[in-house]
Amino acid sequence: MNASQTHTPGAPPVHAYPAPPDAPSRPVAADGWARRVGRTVLRPFRPVDAVAEAIELGRRLQRPTSTGRRILVDDLGTGADAAAVTALVARALAHFRHDRVLAVDATGREPSMADRLGAAEPGDLDGVDSTGFESVCGSLGEVNEGLWTVRADPERADAYSAGLLPISRFFGVTLVAGRDDGAFSAAVGAGAHSRVRVVRATRESALRVGRELDSLAGRGRGEAERTVVVVFDEQRREDPEFDVARTVRIISESGAAVVVLPHDRHVAQGAAVLPRLIGEATHRMVQLVAAEALGRAVGGAPPARARTEGGE
Repeated sequence: MNASQTHTPGAPPVHAYPAPPDAPSRPVAADGWARRVGRTVLRPFRPVDAVAEAIELGRRLQRPTSTGRRILVDDLGTGADAAAVTALVARALAHFRHDRVLAVDATGREPSMADRLGAAEPGDLDGVDSTGFESVCGSLGEVNEGLWTVRADPERADAYSAGLLPISRFFGVTLVAGRDDGAFSAAVGAGAHSRVRVVRATRESALRVGRELDSLAGRGRGEAERTVVVVFDEQRREDPEFDVARTVRIISESGAAVVVLPHDRHVAQGAAVLPRLIGEATHRMVQLVAAEALGRAVGGAPPARARTEGGE
């Protein structure tokens, strides 16, 4: 359904985001055949530093939580596909962790989180029975044994306290993809352990991030240090004049983490994001986003590191 279409009465409203292109019937791999084969052949010969970094990243993703952590993901009003990034991060966490992960879709946009995760049923937070995990499962969409998804009305703030908060105790990590102007997102944000702001790779988005970080600075440095900014090259150099290096440097100075997520033609299809088809660079950067957000949610912010594909 396009954002301009009328939504079903009673269903969460569809936000006016640009509609994705019609997804082709056959999923497209982000990396070409030659690159994928080369990566497989050379994997056993990776440099020691690269192996050590991968091990350390896995350790960070497996960090235990004493109680469930809630991480809010939004687009800061830039129109970036926060649901797609949330789906990628949720899959990364579910792959590495030994507890359960819940991905909540409160964006009201299409394609939905369930579509992005390839879940047969989206699940619905409205009327969820929080008596026990088995009863909760009846309202959720199961992606695999470690990952579930559910949708929530972006405009219902009460759905957080009445629906999400009671069931989040069953999950080690709860990721909420929401709208920057949504009442549900505002309610989640007030109690979120960390926050991910997914923004488009444009000069206008960089200005929005700057204003937001200035606002956070007024509330104390701790607010920025619980924030991860993802500069998402969703549309492949949408703004040719966008200065990535300068933007990364300025954001890093605030205490927030910043990760540049490269363009990925598989993710850009607008269909289910399949781990085997996303690019190698996407894999690495998504894992870093997950590790940075989790680290800030569990134990406060470590020294912020600006990361882009190709180096720091």
